[in-house]
Amino acid sequence: MRATAWWKLIAVALFAFWLSACGGKETGKGNVAGTVTDINGDPVVGARVWITGEDETLTNTNGTFLLTGVSEGFKNVRASARIGNQQWSGVALVQVFADDTTRNANILLCPENLQGSVEGFVLDPYGNRLEGARVFAGGPLTSAMAVTDRNGYYRIDGLRGGYGYPMVASAPGFLNDNKTATVVAGQVTAVTFALSVASGARPATPQNLEAVVWTQPQGVTRSASPEMANALEAIKRVVDPKRATYRAISRVTPAGSLIEVDLTWDYVEDSTRLGYGIYRGRSANPASVPDNAIAFLRDPLADLFADLDLTLTPEVTYYYQVVAVGANFDPDTGTGTSSPSNNASATPLAPMGTFSSPAHGATISTPSPTLRWDRLNGAFTYRVILFEGFPEINRDPLWTSGAVAHPTNNVVYTGPSLQPGQTYYWVVVAFSADGSARSISPLWKFTYRP
Repeated sequence: MRATAWWKLIAVALFAFWLSACGGKETGKGNVAGTVTDINGDPVVGARVWITGEDETLTNTNGTFLLTGVSEGFKNVRASARIGNQQWSGVALVQVFADDTTRNANILLCPENLQGSVEGFVLDPYGNRLEGARVFAGGPLTSAMAVTDRNGYYRIDGLRGGYGYPMVASAPGFLNDNKTATVVAGQVTAVTFALSVASGARPATPQNLEAVVWTQPQGVTRSASPEMANALEAIKRVVDPKRATYRAISRVTPAGSLIEVDLTWDYVEDSTRLGYGIYRGRSANPASVPDNAIAFLRDPLADLFADLDLTLTPEVTYYYQVVAVGANFDPDTGTGTSSPSNNASATPLAPMGTFSSPAHGATISTPSPTLRWDRLNGAFTYRVILFEGFPEINRDPLWTSGAVAHPTNNVVYTGPSLQPGQTYYWVVVAFSADGSARSISPLWKFTYRP
């Protein structure tokens, strides 16, 4: 039977996984993007990031990096930085595809004297060691991953000691094995997994799929500077504090994206799940059309997927569904996946206008300025956020307004006293009626001189 487009998508991903894991010949080049953070999720600036024998770079002001011209296959992306009087480091294993950018290289740094490791073997039901199995350790911000070698051996380094890490080992044709590993600084924790044969088991359907859509300010997204990308992420976290807590692929988009749709669902343990298939369509139940498949997320611990397709268009409604891909997945028939999740829809708002009062860069003398902006069609409410300095992920806003109902397009500043000579940055976020669509204005500034 000829595989449909959706099953081809997963089949190619799984084939590439096995080829790379088993030492297949590298034939192309790709890119690797990601973020370097500390244990609190704060970006690490100026960290050295490299792949041995490949590219090397430094993280910019929001902790992001881009490595180019990397040979396809599984690669260890390493990062290090001198913070205070200690050396910090971390590593992430990623899969690189030819002519594509891998965006899940999220590296968590911690002091080298506080790091521990997990190692062990993955066995089949007969005690034989499995080559090419994936082992995930669910950390506070992302999943660390390893792939077993021909001896069934894996090792995950750079894990901060003092934490219990949920771990899962998976391989096509086998049920997952879940463990919890307590990592101790300076020690290696041994964890061995034993997989059993998957015999007709079907993974559970993802539950409570939700979509939140962001429209970025036009004019900065297609070639956003690292500073502006950092500012946008800081603004999004003020609006949605949960945004920083999801374990998933990185949102880093070196090319920039006008629209971002964040899909989230409830995470539950499931020994039959290899990963997730993501569908997007222009009508409800997109999973009923195989050609609507847009991604195969190969991480059984994930609870988020960020759709950053450059073709996403404001004021167009998109429908999403997610399926769990099981150990018995058959690329020829499509069997071995769960039923589709509930529908989640997203209708991006248009970009906010560029008008502001005070004008961008103006000097004002009033301690309680009236802040004005262009009205946005489709907006239901607005929220104004003001920062004492350029927005950063670890900088709380000085003041946020309450909800301003459309069509009102102004609000009087009522926050803490403005300081003479200080430059303030402010932004307006427009919300749809249900709050699931948000549009961020350009970032404006003024200087107070009474």
